[in-house]
Amino acid sequence: MISRVAEGAFWMARYLERADTLARLLYVNNNFVLDVDLENTPRWQPLVVVAGEEERFSKVIPKGSEDDGEAVQAFLTWNQDNPSAILSSIESARENARGIREIISLEMWETINSLWLWMRSETARKLYQKERYEFYLHVRNSCSLFNGFALDTMLQSEAYHFMRLGASLERAGQTVRVVDVKYHAMGPTGQSVEYPMEVAQWQAILRSCSAIEPYFKVANGEMNGVRIAQFLLFDRHFSRSVLRSLDRSWNFLQLIRSNGKSTIGKNSANLLKQLRSDLSKLHMTEVVKKGLHPTLTRIVSAVGEVCMAVQQDYFFAVPLEVRRSRATTTRKPGKRA
Repeated sequence: MISRVAEGAFWMARYLERADTLARLLYVNNNFVLDVDLENTPRWQPLVVVAGEEERFSKVIPKGSEDDGEAVQAFLTWNQDNPSAILSSIESARENARGIREIISLEMWETINSLWLWMRSETARKLYQKERYEFYLHVRNSCSLFNGFALDTMLQSEAYHFMRLGASLERAGQTVRVVDVKYHAMGPTGQSVEYPMEVAQWQAILRSCSAIEPYFKVANGEMNGVRIAQFLLFDRHFSRSVLRSLDRSWNFLQLIRSNGKSTIGKNSANLLKQLRSDLSKLHMTEVVKKGLHPTLTRIVSAVGEVCMAVQQDYFFAVPLEVRRSRATTTRKPGKRA
């Protein structure tokens, strides 16, 4: 498979996962700020921070609007100067899908193209103004529909493996960012007594990851910040946890590398293997002692390094095996290669 197709599948999935996560956060935070008394507590700015767009936000949004809910939501939803905005992410996902139209199924293309057309329509704008929750729910449902069609209708070939690799790595990084919302909103985690506002914030984080029911099934109803963080980071039975997402990334990378037989992708495989090993050895007591936020920051950076390594291994560089193949096919009899 040519690298253009692999790269298109990889980034299509990443952008769609990014849009889905942001829609989840905005959907849940709308309810959270209405239901919880957040006097003297940032309501919306933490979402800009964890999206990594604080600097860009400060340049395009008037000073004093750092915690203005409407300004933040418009920036994270519509602002095309923000590459992480929902509209920008969906547009980028659709462009990548268009570039590999011959690889994805008709149902997948119709779903992502319909979502993009809807986002650009007056209907979407009116829904955003009148029924904000329904707007974000539509984005979430469309992303889930696309993933369902991918599972049911796409050939389970290398392109599919690259797509799922991109989605899994992006999900790992985005889940870390969602957990970090608590730190930017309310400070460190780990004190012996958590205030009701903190418990409410942790519940909102669980809902952002569609994890409220799975968590209660394993936690016996205990609402504890440290345990929630442990669940979202390390529980291998929950599909959106960081470690489970990295496990899936490893599985798809192994499929791409023919179970490690190919020398292509060795660097990204080594980085991912090391990251999974490091996280598997971590205990929450150690995480809390060192600080949850610094740990989350390191994980985000490590996932980013893996993604860059995948790009370098498969999309940017000419791999060693390809160079050798070219040398063999272009060598002339009686001449040294």
